[in-house]
Amino acid sequence: MTPPTTPPARPTVGLALGGGGARGLAHIGLLKVLTREGIPIDYIAGTSMGGILGALYSIGMPLDQIEAEAKSLGSRRSMLGLADIQISQTGLLRGARIQAHFASLIGAERTFAELTPPLAIVASDMNSGREVIFQEGRVIDALRATMSVPGVFRPYELGPYRLVDGGILNNVPTNIVRGMGATVVIAQDVLPHYSLNVPGEPPLISPMALGGLPRVYNDFWQIESIMISAITELRMIMSPPDVLIWPNLPMNMGLFLGFDQARVGIIAGEEAAEQALPRIRAALSAAPE
Repeated sequence: MTPPTTPPARPTVGLALGGGGARGLAHIGLLKVLTREGIPIDYIAGTSMGGILGALYSIGMPLDQIEAEAKSLGSRRSMLGLADIQISQTGLLRGARIQAHFASLIGAERTFAELTPPLAIVASDMNSGREVIFQEGRVIDALRATMSVPGVFRPYELGPYRLVDGGILNNVPTNIVRGMGATVVIAQDVLPHYSLNVPGEPPLISPMALGGLPRVYNDFWQIESIMISAITELRMIMSPPDVLIWPNLPMNMGLFLGFDQARVGIIAGEEAAEQALPRIRAALSAAPE
């Protein structure tokens, strides 16, 4: 991890933006509310969709343009155009098309050193079984790595690494953004909290499905999402945010399903952020400069 930058003479704010496919579009709503309220964003750490939206924000893309880009993904034509299906033993999608798409948005050679605010993106290395935190090098490499959901995208081979979705190990990277220098950490978790369920009773929260794929893939994703939820809750205990936001998202918004509901997801993020404003302001007032 690179050393923290010199903080301003006020509490510094870090965002930990969690992964969750289409559900992560709620992060746009959070960014809109913080910007509207004049709450500074000094650092961002993100996983999967959280890393993607963090990158778009950190290159200076206007929020209305980010929102328009998110909504454009909802069309069937857009989704099919990004899906380079080539079924193999390591994944359903090659990932080259979606990598090229994001490279066209952020710049194929743009590096982390060029981003403001500073950004960290989390991926998981299959070779070592450890998380990899990107804070230098090409941003597009980090994005291709962090979005590589196992079984869906092929792992991203980069030097000594074989990289997949960062959410497996650290879906809401509160500890990362705290280590970057944030004195106030605002975290948004967009995945369901299965701890609300009681075994043997009808579930309050149902596991998400991929939809449109053989049952084995849906079962795999359900197992993964349950494990990610449990690991995230434990990580929150180890590195608690000052403010945790959990937007009320429809259960039919999942990994791929739900991009056609971008507006719903963004509004849910806005509403959750607005409800959290008193807690955010209290945390800023209590934090040391």
